[in-house]
Amino acid sequence: MKRFLYSFLFLSFISFVLVSFNCNKEVTKDNEKPELQKPDTVPPGHAYINGTVVEILPVQKEANGPCSEYPCIANVKVNSIKYGSAFPVISTGKDVEIKFAFTLNKTTKEMFPNMDESYPGLNVGDKFEALVAHAPQMAGSNQPEYTVYAYKIN
Repeated sequence: MKRFLYSFLFLSFISFVLVSFNCNKEVTKDNEKPELQKPDTVPPGHAYINGTVVEILPVQKEANGPCSEYPCIANVKVNSIKYGSAFPVISTGKDVEIKFAFTLNKTTKEMFPNMDESYPGLNVGDKFEALVAHAPQMAGSNQPEYTVYAYKIN
Protein backbone atom coordinates (compact mmCIF):
# COMPACT_ATOMS: atom_id res chain seq x y z
CA MET A 1 0.00 0.00 0.00
CA LYS A 2 2.87 2.37 0.83
CA ARG A 3 4.43 1.61 -2.53
CA PHE A 4 1.18 2.56 -4.29
CA LEU A 5 0.91 5.79 -2.27
CA TYR A 6 4.52 6.80 -3.05
CA SER A 7 4.02 5.99 -6.75
CA PHE A 8 0.83 8.03 -6.84
CA LEU A 9 2.47 11.01 -5.11
CA PHE A 10 5.49 10.83 -7.42
CA LEU A 11 3.33 10.71 -10.57
CA SER A 12 1.15 13.55 -9.26
CA PHE A 13 4.23 15.67 -8.65
CA ILE A 14 5.60 14.96 -12.13
CA SER A 15 2.20 15.79 -13.69
CA PHE A 16 2.02 19.03 -11.74
CA VAL A 17 5.53 20.05 -12.87
CA LEU A 18 4.78 19.26 -16.51
CA VAL A 19 1.48 21.14 -16.50
CA SER A 20 3.09 24.12 -14.76
CA PHE A 21 5.92 24.16 -17.28
CA ASN A 22 3.51 24.18 -20.23
CA CYS A 23 1.29 26.85 -18.65
CA ASN A 24 4.23 29.23 -18.30
CA LYS A 25 4.97 29.31 -22.01
CA GLU A 26 4.29 32.68 -23.53
CA VAL A 27 1.75 32.67 -26.31
CA THR A 28 2.59 35.18 -28.98
CA LYS A 29 0.09 36.33 -31.53
CA ASP A 30 1.30 37.41 -34.89
CA ASN A 31 -0.16 40.86 -35.50
CA GLU A 32 0.11 40.51 -39.24
CA LYS A 33 -3.06 39.96 -41.19
CA PRO A 34 -3.61 36.33 -42.09
CA GLU A 35 -2.87 35.66 -45.71
CA LEU A 36 -4.87 33.43 -47.93
CA GLN A 37 -2.64 30.40 -48.32
CA LYS A 38 -2.86 28.25 -51.41
CA PRO A 39 -3.57 24.80 -50.01
CA ASP A 40 -1.67 21.70 -51.12
CA THR A 41 -4.95 19.83 -51.14
CA VAL A 42 -8.28 21.46 -51.76
CA PRO A 43 -11.05 20.53 -49.31
CA PRO A 44 -14.12 18.64 -50.56
CA GLY A 45 -16.79 20.86 -52.10
CA HIS A 46 -14.24 23.60 -52.86
CA ALA A 47 -11.94 24.69 -55.68
CA TYR A 48 -8.95 26.98 -55.65
CA ILE A 49 -9.27 29.42 -58.55
CA ASN A 50 -7.30 32.13 -60.20
CA GLY A 51 -9.88 34.42 -61.79
CA THR A 52 -10.56 37.79 -63.36
CA VAL A 53 -13.60 39.92 -62.53
CA VAL A 54 -15.50 40.37 -65.81
CA GLU A 55 -18.69 42.06 -64.57
CA ILE A 56 -20.05 43.21 -61.22
CA LEU A 57 -23.78 42.61 -60.95
CA PRO A 58 -26.10 45.24 -59.42
CA VAL A 59 -26.92 45.29 -55.71
CA GLN A 60 -29.75 42.93 -54.80
CA LYS A 61 -32.16 45.01 -52.71
CA GLU A 62 -34.08 41.88 -51.65
CA ALA A 63 -30.91 40.31 -50.21
CA ASN A 64 -30.10 40.25 -46.51
CA GLY A 65 -27.10 41.77 -44.77
CA PRO A 66 -24.40 43.73 -46.57
CA CYS A 67 -25.45 42.40 -49.99
CA SER A 68 -28.59 44.55 -49.76
CA GLU A 69 -26.37 47.68 -49.79
CA TYR A 70 -23.17 46.65 -51.58
CA PRO A 71 -22.47 44.53 -54.67
CA CYS A 72 -21.72 40.90 -53.78
CA ILE A 73 -22.05 39.01 -57.06
CA ALA A 74 -19.68 39.08 -60.00
CA ASN A 75 -19.15 37.21 -63.22
CA VAL A 76 -15.64 35.83 -63.01
CA LYS A 77 -13.51 34.37 -65.79
CA VAL A 78 -11.77 31.26 -64.45
CA ASN A 79 -8.11 31.47 -65.52
CA SER A 80 -7.04 28.32 -63.66
CA ILE A 81 -8.65 25.94 -61.22
CA LYS A 82 -7.64 23.18 -58.81
CA TYR A 83 -10.51 20.96 -57.68
CA GLY A 84 -11.45 19.37 -54.40
CA SER A 85 -13.70 16.34 -54.48
CA ALA A 86 -17.43 16.88 -55.14
CA PHE A 87 -16.86 20.20 -56.93
CA PRO A 88 -18.53 20.53 -60.35
CA VAL A 89 -16.23 20.84 -63.33
CA ILE A 90 -15.74 24.39 -64.61
CA SER A 91 -13.90 24.87 -67.87
CA THR A 92 -10.88 27.17 -67.80
CA GLY A 93 -11.74 30.39 -69.60
CA LYS A 94 -15.43 30.12 -68.73
CA ASP A 95 -17.32 32.92 -66.95
CA VAL A 96 -18.98 31.86 -63.70
CA GLU A 97 -21.27 33.80 -61.37
CA ILE A 98 -19.69 33.95 -57.89
CA LYS A 99 -20.99 35.47 -54.68
CA PHE A 100 -18.48 37.27 -52.45
CA ALA A 101 -19.73 36.79 -48.91
CA PHE A 102 -18.11 40.01 -47.65
CA THR A 103 -19.02 42.08 -50.73
CA LEU A 104 -16.88 43.23 -53.63
CA ASN A 105 -16.29 46.56 -51.87
CA LYS A 106 -13.36 47.23 -49.60
CA THR A 107 -14.25 45.78 -46.20
CA THR A 108 -14.35 48.22 -43.30
CA LYS A 109 -15.03 48.05 -39.55
CA GLU A 110 -18.29 49.93 -40.17
CA MET A 111 -19.48 47.17 -42.51
CA PHE A 112 -18.16 44.26 -40.43
CA PRO A 113 -17.36 45.39 -36.87
CA ASN A 114 -16.40 41.91 -35.64
CA MET A 115 -14.22 40.91 -38.59
CA ASP A 116 -10.43 40.94 -38.13
CA GLU A 117 -9.54 40.38 -41.78
CA SER A 118 -9.88 43.10 -44.38
CA TYR A 119 -10.10 42.89 -48.15
CA PRO A 120 -9.22 45.65 -50.62
CA GLY A 121 -12.27 45.23 -52.84
CA LEU A 122 -12.45 44.06 -56.43
CA ASN A 123 -13.21 45.93 -59.65
CA VAL A 124 -13.79 44.81 -63.22
CA GLY A 125 -10.50 43.57 -64.65
CA ASP A 126 -8.95 42.67 -61.27
CA LYS A 127 -7.21 39.29 -61.09
CA PHE A 128 -7.47 37.36 -57.81
CA GLU A 129 -6.97 33.99 -56.14
CA ALA A 130 -9.62 32.46 -53.91
CA LEU A 131 -10.93 29.29 -52.36
CA VAL A 132 -14.45 28.90 -53.74
CA ALA A 133 -17.13 26.96 -51.87
CA HIS A 134 -19.81 25.10 -53.80
CA ALA A 135 -23.39 24.69 -52.61
CA PRO A 136 -25.67 22.26 -54.43
CA GLN A 137 -28.52 23.63 -56.52
CA MET A 138 -31.53 24.82 -54.61
CA ALA A 139 -35.01 23.86 -55.81
CA GLY A 140 -36.04 26.16 -58.65
CA SER A 141 -32.48 27.23 -59.39
CA ASN A 142 -30.71 26.25 -62.57
CA GLN A 143 -27.15 27.04 -61.39
CA PRO A 144 -24.99 25.83 -58.53
CA GLU A 145 -24.03 28.53 -56.05
CA TYR A 146 -20.37 29.45 -55.70
CA THR A 147 -19.21 31.56 -52.75
CA VAL A 148 -15.88 33.21 -51.89
CA TYR A 149 -15.15 34.05 -48.25
CA ALA A 150 -11.55 35.22 -48.72
CA TYR A 151 -9.44 36.30 -51.66
CA LYS A 152 -6.06 37.69 -52.57
CA ILE A 153 -5.49 40.13 -55.42
CA ASN A 154 -2.77 39.12 -57.90
